[in-house]
Amino acid sequence: MWVWLHSPPHHVGRSGGDVHLPLPLMPFFERLRALSKERRTMLCVGLDPDPERIDGAAAGALRHCSEVARQTEEHACCFKPNSAFWEQYGPDGWKALIELHEEFAETPFLLDAKRGDMGNTMKAYAHAVFTTLAMDAATVSPYFGADSLEEFTRYEDRGVYVVCRSSNPGSEDLQHLEADGAPLFLRVADMAERANRHGNVGLVVGATAPSAVADVRKASKLPFLIPGVGAQGGDVSASVRAAWNGDPASCLISVSRAILFDRNPSRAAAGIRAEINAVIGKLT
Repeated sequence: MWVWLHSPPHHVGRSGGDVHLPLPLMPFFERLRALSKERRTMLCVGLDPDPERIDGAAAGALRHCSEVARQTEEHACCFKPNSAFWEQYGPDGWKALIELHEEFAETPFLLDAKRGDMGNTMKAYAHAVFTTLAMDAATVSPYFGADSLEEFTRYEDRGVYVVCRSSNPGSEDLQHLEADGAPLFLRVADMAERANRHGNVGLVVGATAPSAVADVRKASKLPFLIPGVGAQGGDVSASVRAAWNGDPASCLISVSRAILFDRNPSRAAAGIRAEINAVIGKLT
């Protein structure tokens, strides 16, 4: 069953005319939990095309990512396109991303956009992400404070992941600074908890620092999106052990390049899924 939970999203479809992409009845995190249970997975496959590795501009990116999505959908409960990798193709990139979402609408799409700005600008960002592109969830930056997050969280049926502790080496430059006796990233977790009035907020915590994942889990029960596995060298097992709290949405493990550019994406996705499930099996 499909219903409109907000105004029908408008965007340009394959034929150049307006298309309305139907949105599922369940809110994002309920849908994520249901798919996680049904497919026995907490794997999120990143769809980040690289023009240096994929020929054919936006059309080639769409073909490549469509094939990867087709091969990996049974092993994943979410797809995560990073906004920048589609923006680089210009308008054709946005159209290609919309077509990709239409083709695999049974699986939630999480737009990794890390938006952050003043309230009126965030209102426009949220409209673009959730209405124009019809994405099911998005990542946001916490730097502008709690009020800036409200324009995203007011879309009660969509997921909003707040960047808490990122996976890059430079994360310690600011995110580990002490703020009232605790690392700044833990203060971000506190702010996200306060912003979770609609039950649609999660946290981004990188797999490259499992100890930080554990620290954030002690401070918060919110669902985690855990990037940094694969090309960035994140520790799957340690991150899952640190993040898992019995909630099927508690540790969504995101893998991009290690699957997207593998010669056999299905096999790569199945292997990571099995690794995640092996850890969960020992914890339950």
